[in-house]
Amino acid sequence: MAGGFGLRRPPAGILGCDLAGRVETAGMRFAPGDDVYALLPRGAHAEYVCVPEDLLAPMPVNLTHEQAAAMPMAAVTALVALRGVEAGQRVLVNGASGGVGTFAVQ
Repeated sequence: MAGGFGLRRPPAGILGCDLAGRVETAGMRFAPGDDVYALLPRGAHAEYVCVPEDLLAPMPVNLTHEQAAAMPMAAVTALVALRGVEAGQRVLVNGASGGVGTFAVQ
């Protein structure tokens, strides 16, 4: 996450970066009741979170909120690690039982 861990305390007052939930009040892109998920740069562990619409994505219908909340950081980390790998190249994924490794293997 941007900003590191801080010298005496975390730079963000709210920890975590993954979220999944239901839209309460919406602007143009989403309607109240839509299920969404996101990777936030400045904290997501809260009962209610105010999020700009451009940071949200529609939640896949075949996932629960718990499953969707566990995806963003692990999936993006795996994607960044594997960018540039071309067809025919070999990649070792050491420890493929966690979130990042599971996405990397897929």
